[in-house]
Amino acid sequence: MKKKVIAIICTVFAVLICAGLFVLSNFAKRIPENPPGTIGNTSGNLYNGGLFCESDGFVYFSNPYDSNALYCMRPDESEMKKLLTTQVASINADSNYLYYYQGGSGGSAGLGFLISTTGIYRAKKTNPKDVACLDRVLGKYVILADNTVYYTSSDDEISLKSIGIDGENKETLLPLDILPVSVQDGTFYYINNEDNLHLMAYNLSSKASRQVLADDIYMPIIEGNIVYGIDIHDNYSLVRLDITTGEKTLLDSDRTDLINLTDSYIYYQTSGKTPQLKRIRRDGSDMEVVRDGAHSNINATSGYVYFTGFGSTTPVYKTSAAGPVNVTTFDEASRVALEEISKGSK
Repeated sequence: MKKKVIAIICTVFAVLICAGLFVLSNFAKRIPENPPGTIGNTSGNLYNGGLFCESDGFVYFSNPYDSNALYCMRPDESEMKKLLTTQVASINADSNYLYYYQGGSGGSAGLGFLISTTGIYRAKKTNPKDVACLDRVLGKYVILADNTVYYTSSDDEISLKSIGIDGENKETLLPLDILPVSVQDGTFYYINNEDNLHLMAYNLSSKASRQVLADDIYMPIIEGNIVYGIDIHDNYSLVRLDITTGEKTLLDSDRTDLINLTDSYIYYQTSGKTPQLKRIRRDGSDMEVVRDGAHSNINATSGYVYFTGFGSTTPVYKTSAAGPVNVTTFDEASRVALEEISKGSK
């Protein structure tokens, strides 16, 4: 009888231990929820490929000197290191994870080249090799908002899709080719490229669209009640609009192709007979030429604004985000990339 009781007790303990391990395992795999208002990267960076993303004292970036592999560094470019070999863009971050678009397997070995690795991915900050594919699609313009990742998919037909940060609840939201990166208070701002190009707002909760202004603003970046963008029907000029009053302020009449914002300036690329990368204060004062010529990939961190020549990935140029204009090259990224590539060849 005593042996039978002992056997029952041991069985009960074994079941409890297994149940506890199962609960702990599931808890460890749970993706923590983000606080309301979490946004994975700035609109300006994401319009320009999302190649740099600053979060919690680090800058995560796609290093073109190493096949666009994922690297990280401090805002002053110290402590630089390689995190993943895969090609990344549209980088977003919350407190625990990175979310990004992976365009290829980079330098990974084995049979990976036989399998398409293109898609939307999540990687743990503290262990970047802890990677999960959220959706294996051809896509672009990825943004994290609260606990959902939004992205434009071009697999079958171009559409705006969403998926939870845990990889659940995938959904098609709009059958449109829009740039879904300007987000504020649970609302996307975009141009109605299906009809009249007017500035639209899409509520992420009600999933309903409404017209904000009868103005055709490309690359809108919204902050409070102010929208910065490119006025399509006014020679693609750089403008600022107050969406409460409808007041429009012309900042630069030159044709503008790309924009990004820092705390102090609007950085923007103009085209025409004399293409120039410029910067101007948000009130339209202190316009300066950053560099002559055509440029792209204008990404900003708290320390620097990075950019490349149009149609090129290297060299990467930089200038102080808020200090005097002083264009140099991003040499540290090249140096560390050469070290990493050398390690891999041994």
